[in-house]
Amino acid sequence: MSVPKHHEQFYFTFVTFLVENCLFRVPRDTLESQSDIFRDLFLLPVQADKAEGYSDSNPIVLEGILKDEFQSLMKVLYPMPFTRLPPSPDGLPATLEEWTGILKLSKMWSFTRVQEFAIQQMEPMLATKPLDKVALAQDYGVTEWLVPALLQLARREEPIGLEDVRKLGLDTALKLADVRESAQSTMPTWAGRYYMNPIDRSVDMPIITATGPRGFTSCDFTSRIRQVFNLQE
Repeated sequence: MSVPKHHEQFYFTFVTFLVENCLFRVPRDTLESQSDIFRDLFLLPVQADKAEGYSDSNPIVLEGILKDEFQSLMKVLYPMPFTRLPPSPDGLPATLEEWTGILKLSKMWSFTRVQEFAIQQMEPMLATKPLDKVALAQDYGVTEWLVPALLQLARREEPIGLEDVRKLGLDTALKLADVRESAQSTMPTWAGRYYMNPIDRSVDMPIITATGPRGFTSCDFTSRIRQVFNLQE
């Protein structure tokens, strides 16, 4: 009788993690295929009797990781139609808090596809929360969020406040204040007069960095935002 072979797709090796005070046991293959960091971790040579992650008594301990964040990441990596967790309609995490944890861990462990998916899922949740969007963009390097979210804040009627400083940090808050106080004339002036003819313009004329009053939704601070925050096109 021939020796049975492992199926190339459906023969899983499981690995056990300890996160806070909770054990997770999941297929190792998905972690290896989605993250170079986990792939390299599992390639490290170990003694058979001391291999971490192959039993509940000797799990891989993930220090500094929150159980709820790890659980949210597992729900994306291992989606199941039937689950013992309270399901959202599509089986995926449903809240901004959950997706923030997924974004955090996917960036930390180089789950590139999961990170891109998290950014996509969070986009509509942050549409009316520009302050949170800028803070998350800074924390997790989502540069494509910065200009549109900063533009929303620059157009806001309310002045920069303590909440802005708390969430964004003093440096970003001061830069945002700089953007909001940009010149807002629709035409340049010099010596107290408007110049309608380009020939009349002086070389000392101030540069227009934004147009329209603050709080006016069509006011475009984009160029000034890129300049102050050193953001490329």
